[in-house]
Amino acid sequence: MKVLVLSNMYPKGDSYFGSFVKDQMIALQRSGIEIIKVVKTSENRISYLLFFLRSIYYLLSKDYELVHAHYGFHSALPSLIFKRAPLVVTYHRGDALEEPLRNPIYHWLQCLTVKRADYIIAVSQEIKDVLVSKLGADESKISVISCGVDTDVFKPYKETEGKGLKVQGFKGSRRKELGLPEDKPIILFPGLLSYRKGIDIVYQCASLLPDVIFVLMGAPNPEPRIPNPDNCILVGPRPHSEIPRWLNAADIFFLPSRSEGTPVSLLEALACGVPAITSAVGGIPDVIRNGKNGWMIELDNIDLIVSKITELIESREKREFMGKKARESIKRFDQRKITDRIKKVYLLTTKSRN
Repeated sequence: MKVLVLSNMYPKGDSYFGSFVKDQMIALQRSGIEIIKVVKTSENRISYLLFFLRSIYYLLSKDYELVHAHYGFHSALPSLIFKRAPLVVTYHRGDALEEPLRNPIYHWLQCLTVKRADYIIAVSQEIKDVLVSKLGADESKISVISCGVDTDVFKPYKETEGKGLKVQGFKGSRRKELGLPEDKPIILFPGLLSYRKGIDIVYQCASLLPDVIFVLMGAPNPEPRIPNPDNCILVGPRPHSEIPRWLNAADIFFLPSRSEGTPVSLLEALACGVPAITSAVGGIPDVIRNGKNGWMIELDNIDLIVSKITELIESREKREFMGKKARESIKRFDQRKITDRIKKVYLLTTKSRN
């Protein structure tokens, strides 16, 4: 099968931004799907105009059996105008939960997209519910399929792996490679340093846990800056190929978000055997099993969050138990299984259209 993929969010080089779309395309290609891609790798308006025009050109000039657009109308609009083949649209989060509320035009365009798409993939149950209840999507034409994780890449490292370094102590090799303290607990926070991602919660916890290092692996945010405690280390966005090393250096993965789809960063952490402390939003409740592979917490109870962090820090045995369960729990999100489910959607959509 030949599929034209349109995505207005795609990584440039080894960037982490939109890497889950790229990973999905690669996995589909490995499974035998021929992919023709039109993608946008920057965020300026000129690049979107070029993406739009290039999409039209490919839609009209290329031979394909199906179009798969990511991020709602931003990528699907050219296919809605020049529709020559069945259209599958994946909604990732903001395209369903935030953009329809931005203004009436955005709302109308997302409604048009869900009604004209032949099939929709939502990366979480919450997104599916909103598409049906708020945007008028046909529930029978939606599947909840999260993005996947390559469990051959994202995996627990053995202590002797990595550049031949042998440092005594658990996770010591990775920490020395990355220039991180080897004698203190490390908590890893991914993503934009924003209110939505819960950076204020991170800073509150860090101020109450001065002997714990919080590694912030994301871009600064234009929102008013909150002073960060001294035990927070900002390393900025890292290349996607580096992420397994950072995860293997951490004791705990921390994601106190206020809104999510099904975060790929969480799937990657669990695949690396790192227990997670997260909020219960979006698709996270489908992933986390309290006391097994991590904990879901209420964001307004800082004392409870700190107690859960402390509980894991003080018990290596519990961390290792939950890390093992984390790795086991991620099997259903393995990229190969997700790819099989997407291929079934492709076959169902083309068959029903014909």
